[in-house]
Amino acid sequence: MTIEFGAKSDQGRVRTNNEDSFAVYEKHGLFIVADGMGGHNSGEVASKMAVDIVGRNFGSLKERKEANEDKTQIIYGQSNPAVSEPANQLSSSIKLANQAIFEASQAYPQNQGMGTTLVSVLTNGASHIIAWVGDSRIYLVRHGQIQQLSSDHSLVQEQVAKGLITADQAETSQFKNILTRALGTSESVEVDVAEVPAFDDDYLLLCSDGLTRMVTDQQLQETVLALKKPQDICDKLVAMANEAGGRDNVTLIIIHHKVESLWDKFMKAVGKAG
Repeated sequence: MTIEFGAKSDQGRVRTNNEDSFAVYEKHGLFIVADGMGGHNSGEVASKMAVDIVGRNFGSLKERKEANEDKTQIIYGQSNPAVSEPANQLSSSIKLANQAIFEASQAYPQNQGMGTTLVSVLTNGASHIIAWVGDSRIYLVRHGQIQQLSSDHSLVQEQVAKGLITADQAETSQFKNILTRALGTSESVEVDVAEVPAFDDDYLLLCSDGLTRMVTDQQLQETVLALKKPQDICDKLVAMANEAGGRDNVTLIIIHHKVESLWDKFMKAVGKAG
């Protein structure tokens, strides 16, 4: 398995600062995008705390496990028996970040009410582990088709799920910005986690809503398929979001998952033998 990735963040054409954050923990195969919210610079504080705490805590749990230093892993919140241990470790790390952001918002008046969305992908070869809170999104482009893997934690998405409005009506709803779930806005948070089997030539896209409100899913799909190289895709999509108005910060990570072919394995074996 090989992983190629690209990433880019831009404040857009309207906002005066960038409250998005992203992080790549290549050693652990962990990728994170967060979209902060709050007055002053608090959104920026929340999103940076989120990507830092999740990455640091997940890395610590993984390294301790690999070193057999602690057989009783500390899991924040209830463990989910339906998913793997790494998935629970990722979920636990997100819950820890929520707690830290919430406590910081309570302790410092300038940070009161701050919060952030978060989407994350953990690649381990056999599967893509995804975990998220809020309305930033995770997409999969596979066999020429695009699929949204995450579901928005928003009021309009709840209305769509209940059949009260259509997906098209949701796109133009005045309540589109109202989140039902975010990190740091309450003392505890529910994290959605899923595991998707990995295939050769998968592309995964993590992004803040500054991209998806300016660029359609079809445009995302067409750009991935046309450019193929992750950094080229990131650069082009940010430019497209800004050309469409750039009304918000835009941040994205593109991951390209490649499975080593039998021929590649054979050639490596021949090389080592020689």
